[in-house]
Amino acid sequence: MPPLLLLTHRYPYPPNRGDRIRSYNLLRVLAQHYSVTLACPHDEPVTDQQLNHVKQLTDRVITFPQTKAKWLNAGTRFVSGRSITEGVFFNRKVANQIIQQHQSRPFEAAVVFCSSMYPYVENKPFDNLTKVVDLVDVDSKKWQQLSDEASGAKRAIYRREYKTVRKLEQQIADQADAVVLVSEDEAKVFRQEVPGRAPVYGISNGVDTEFFQPPKAARSDRTAACKLVFTGVMDYTPNVEGMLWFCKEIFPGVHAQTNATLTIVGRRPVAAIEQLSEQPGVEVTGEVPDVRPFLEEADIGVSPLKLARGIQNKVLEAMASGLPVITTQEAAEGIDGKHGSEFLIADTVSQWQESLQALSADPKQRSQIGQTARNKVQAHYGWHAKLSPILDLL
Repeated sequence: MPPLLLLTHRYPYPPNRGDRIRSYNLLRVLAQHYSVTLACPHDEPVTDQQLNHVKQLTDRVITFPQTKAKWLNAGTRFVSGRSITEGVFFNRKVANQIIQQHQSRPFEAAVVFCSSMYPYVENKPFDNLTKVVDLVDVDSKKWQQLSDEASGAKRAIYRREYKTVRKLEQQIADQADAVVLVSEDEAKVFRQEVPGRAPVYGISNGVDTEFFQPPKAARSDRTAACKLVFTGVMDYTPNVEGMLWFCKEIFPGVHAQTNATLTIVGRRPVAAIEQLSEQPGVEVTGEVPDVRPFLEEADIGVSPLKLARGIQNKVLEAMASGLPVITTQEAAEGIDGKHGSEFLIADTVSQWQESLQALSADPKQRSQIGQTARNKVQAHYGWHAKLSPILDLL
C-alpha cells in the first residue's frame, strides 16, 4: 500500500477522550488503504499493549514523551512570534526522523490532525507533498472565547494565543490541499474567518454503535430520584466550566424538586470538580475502566457546555446508549438531531430545570427519545461512513 504520514497531537490509543476517539478511528480508516507512519507525542506513559495495538495498524510508530522541555520549546516559539501550542507539541529530533523517512521512501500524502502538528510538514522536503489537515475545531475561536471570559494576565496570554493560532490557521488555509473540520457549521466558520486557497470540508465524528448500546434490561421507569450522568475528561476547561455552572445554577433546584442524582464520570478531575462530590446528590468518579455501565444505569444524559466547538463524542455516545440527552445548543452543534424527539436543547437555567423536571416525571418520553436517538446514531453516525470522505480527498 502507498506510504502515508499521519501526525496526531496525542497518542491515539486508547480512545478514551474526544480527540483520541476521532484520531484513533481516523487511523483505523487510513490503515485499510495506506501503509501508515504515525508520529505523535504522548503526555501519558504508553504501555506495551497500547504500543503493540497501534503497531498492528501501522508500518511505523514514532512517538516521544512530552517532558518539561516542552515549555522551553513553547517559550522559544513565543519569543519568535509563534503560538505556545505549537511549541508544546514540536520536537526537533522527531521532525528530523520524519524528514529522513520521507527521503528514503517518500510519503504519498500527509494527514495532519490538529493545527499544532502542522509545523512538522512546513519543511522544504514536504513542499510538494499532498497535505490534508484535519483541524477538528477552529482552535483560535476557543482561545478567543477564553480571552473574552478571562481577566488580567490570563486574558492577555489567551488573546495572544488566539492571534498566533489564527496566524497558523491562515498559513494552513493558504498551503494545504484540503482542510477538514468536525462539522459543516465549524467549516462554515473557518471559511468565513480564515479564507484561503484550500477547499474546506465538514466531516463529522461517528460512534461505535456496537460498543455503545442500550442496556439489555429496560431502564427504570422511576419518576423520582432519576440518575443524571455526564462523561468527559475533567481537566478540560469546557467540561470543567460547564459542570461547575450546572452544579451551581441548575442542579440544586432540580435535586430539591425531584431528588435526582448526578454522576460525573471522567479522568483527571481538577480540585473544583472533586469538591462537587460534597454537594448533595453529586458523585465524582474520577477515571473508570469503562464508561458504559454508568451510561446504562443512568436515566438522563446531560451536556451543559458553553465553550463547546464541533461535535461532542459524549453526546453521540449517550445517544447510542439509548439515553435521552439534554444539551446546550453549543454542545449539539453538528449533530443532525431534532429537538424534542432525538434530544432536548436547553440553554438558560429555567430551560434546563424545566426539561429535567419534565423528563424525570415522564419515563415514557425518556424511553421514546432514547430510542429515536439510538436509531439516529445507528443510521447516520458510523465511523467508517463518516470518515471515508477523507479517503476521497486523498
